[in-house]
Amino acid sequence: MSGESRISRRTELICAAALLALGFAARLVGLDSLPLGLNQDEASAGYDAWAILSYGIDRCGNALPVLLESWGSGQNALLSYLAMPFIAIFGLSEVTLRLPVALSGCASLVFMWLLARRSRGARFGLAALLFLAVCPWHVMATRWALESNLLPGTLIAAVYLAALSEEKPWALAATGLCFGLSLYAYGTAFFILPALLVWCVWRLRRPLRPAPFLTGLGIFLALALPIALCQLRNALGLGELSILGFTLPELTSTRQSATSVFGSGLAGVWSNLAGLVRLLITQSDGLPWNSGEWGGLYYFFGLPLAIIGAVRALRTRPRSTPDSLMLAWLFIALFCSCLITVNVNRVNFLWLPVCYFAALGLDAAMSLLGRAKLALPAALLLCFALFMRSYDGSLGGTGNINFFPGLGDAIEYVDALEPESAYISGNYVSAPYIFALFYTQTPPQEFIDTVDYTDPDSAFRNVDGFGCWRFGPTENAEGEYLILHVSECYGRNVLAVFGQYAVCEGD
Repeated sequence: MSGESRISRRTELICAAALLALGFAARLVGLDSLPLGLNQDEASAGYDAWAILSYGIDRCGNALPVLLESWGSGQNALLSYLAMPFIAIFGLSEVTLRLPVALSGCASLVFMWLLARRSRGARFGLAALLFLAVCPWHVMATRWALESNLLPGTLIAAVYLAALSEEKPWALAATGLCFGLSLYAYGTAFFILPALLVWCVWRLRRPLRPAPFLTGLGIFLALALPIALCQLRNALGLGELSILGFTLPELTSTRQSATSVFGSGLAGVWSNLAGLVRLLITQSDGLPWNSGEWGGLYYFFGLPLAIIGAVRALRTRPRSTPDSLMLAWLFIALFCSCLITVNVNRVNFLWLPVCYFAALGLDAAMSLLGRAKLALPAALLLCFALFMRSYDGSLGGTGNINFFPGLGDAIEYVDALEPESAYISGNYVSAPYIFALFYTQTPPQEFIDTVDYTDPDSAFRNVDGFGCWRFGPTENAEGEYLILHVSECYGRNVLAVFGQYAVCEGD
């Protein structure tokens, strides 16, 4: 490639080390305070991780579940299992829960760099590393413990290892492992994996050696079997099942009817396509954890760069294996996105290919600028600084309403008082019971024995109470202590204030 020879190995490694340091810091520093507080999905994954680690069962009584029953309609289990070592060593907290996703994001930077470098050499490797390191979507997705955001990391690892297998055939064993784990990261892996796996095999067919290939395939099938049986068990309404001590839980319902064309029919494809186009252009789905006040998902110039990069890859002959695999991933992801009701998280398998080709477009633009080529990385770093400032402003302070800052401190305060009865208002809190479980670390069997579900057969079950805790609207608040939003105290005797939440004396 033009200009590749002017980058020495020493210079490349220094630049890569600096970019990795920047990317790691953006994903790891201040995990306890950015975002400030905890989201209900985080609390759910965290409590079940702690419960399984401590008692062998989740909050629904399932022993070592391959899929968390969670709210009723299921939650991916990989995050909870990956968090267990950190919880075992450091205890249950926002940081120990978020570390697996943050570390997965850091690993993704390494795999993206190695993959791009393998494709087109040092300069493109650095361009891809730079773009992903400062990409708003990737920073936001890897700083909170939404379990589905592990999927991009498992996929980029698998694709890199597949490309590496041309040189090192036994990398296919690790490829099978990563593809298999992706099925436990997010259910949308079932949409994208079949076609991507077929393309990987087709692309690598000539150098494939039987022993490494069969080993990788065997590892993948062994990992896929439990979660596939779990999905089949719920689709067909089969009886209680377990495999090697792992439970295949019965869900109250599945989410396909609400989130995919399997519920809405083929007419939903056009609506999903329109939503996808809108998301690609506007770079926002309206969800605050997916959209900073500045920068969008991949900056205003990201989509044009990605189009340029994809066209460049399509026109290159002969095409490198990394380019071929990433093009396949991109087009498969675009097609599969039309099968899903679109938001940033549900189509999170799409964004890494977009970043890869945006970096390829960036590399092409740098080629045209000659000696002024460093102006583009400098401009990108400036954009990143502006994004981080806006991101910290939107989710790093007590004004953030989606991670309920102060709620955990209020619950711990009340729990230390050993109340006979306590009440958390649900007017400003989503699923308040899961926060009570998380911060009090109530044993799961105690929860199972005392829980009162409002709607036990719903896809997203609500809880009226368990143990000494009760939940509901503020107008029904009663108990020894009340946890209310600060705007709801209505002249009550306030004992303490934590962020957005106040502890009040009850009636």
